[in-house]
Amino acid sequence: MKPNSLARFVRTATMATVSLSFLTACSEPVEQQVSVVRPVKLFEVVNQRSQSLREFPAIVAASEEASISFRIPGELMEFPATPAMIVEKGQLLAKLDDRDLRNEVAALQADYDLAASDFHRIQSLRDKKMVSQSDFDNASTRLKASRVKLQLAKDRLSDTVLTAPFAGRIAQTLVENYQSVQAQQPVLILQDHQTLDISIQMPESILTQVQEDRVDPAYQPVVTFAGSPSGSNGTEYKVSYKEHATRVTPGTQSYEVTFSMPAPQSFTVYPGMGATMAIDITRVMGNDSSASEFVVPMTAVLKDDSSGQYQVWVYNTETGTVTPRSVTVGRITQSGITVTSGLEDGEQIVSAGLNRLRAGMEVKPLERERGV
Repeated sequence: MKPNSLARFVRTATMATVSLSFLTACSEPVEQQVSVVRPVKLFEVVNQRSQSLREFPAIVAASEEASISFRIPGELMEFPATPAMIVEKGQLLAKLDDRDLRNEVAALQADYDLAASDFHRIQSLRDKKMVSQSDFDNASTRLKASRVKLQLAKDRLSDTVLTAPFAGRIAQTLVENYQSVQAQQPVLILQDHQTLDISIQMPESILTQVQEDRVDPAYQPVVTFAGSPSGSNGTEYKVSYKEHATRVTPGTQSYEVTFSMPAPQSFTVYPGMGATMAIDITRVMGNDSSASEFVVPMTAVLKDDSSGQYQVWVYNTETGTVTPRSVTVGRITQSGITVTSGLEDGEQIVSAGLNRLRAGMEVKPLERERGV
């Protein structure tokens, strides 16, 4: 074979070998390791005791309210009371026509005077042993009966006049002058205008934690009124605890708690108006505000069967991984379960699918698309 022909043969064989090697390499499957990052639903824990100041909508009511009525029937002769009028204790509110009762009192007074005269006469004769004991007893009985009848008539006569049992404001009048009214028929509503009651609805989740021996007796919540002229936020007024109901408010899982305060002098507040009350829950519950307490979803806490301890899965924002952590749990509320130790304020924990997690597992926060 000629030298040139030999060289061409060698080059052709070399190229064929390289091409065959390339085709063989392309035909072999390439294994690729694909790591799947699981999306998880996260929940940020917030210290409940660091957010202890709670605001409640409140309703204003009169500290004392009375429905005023006559004890006897009759026709109104005087009715000077008008709505919103301020009255003093003992001031005349209404009066009935008393002519018949005055005549009755006069007649019974005459009967009493006659019975008293007979009694004294028979008593003197008895001392002289000129009348029997039975005559004396009958005279004494007639005197007592006439005294009782006279007193009842005088009481009915005094019942024709209605006076204010306490100083206050007339909230409403229910009758008109010269109208006939029945016994116990309300004629007006009188309210105390110097002291106000402020009522709120407190959820059972808070009220059940209040222990009387741990409440700060010097603490006074504050209330603001929407109509206060001191600006949009209003002026704060301190209130004092008065009472609370032990029967749930119908249609809710809350209980009525009532506070009292002197009526503001700078502006008028009527019963029925709205207000906002701010309460420091830690002062009411008597808890240490430095302690941490978190309310997390029930699905965020899992009990480890091997250790018997409760744990949560904490998400590390820097590494994107999750780690189990033992926690101490407390009471269960409508919002979730309380974690009293093991968590820090602002940490994020997985709130669902805990059984699918393992320590150091890489995850990513679940982000829902808009509209989903």
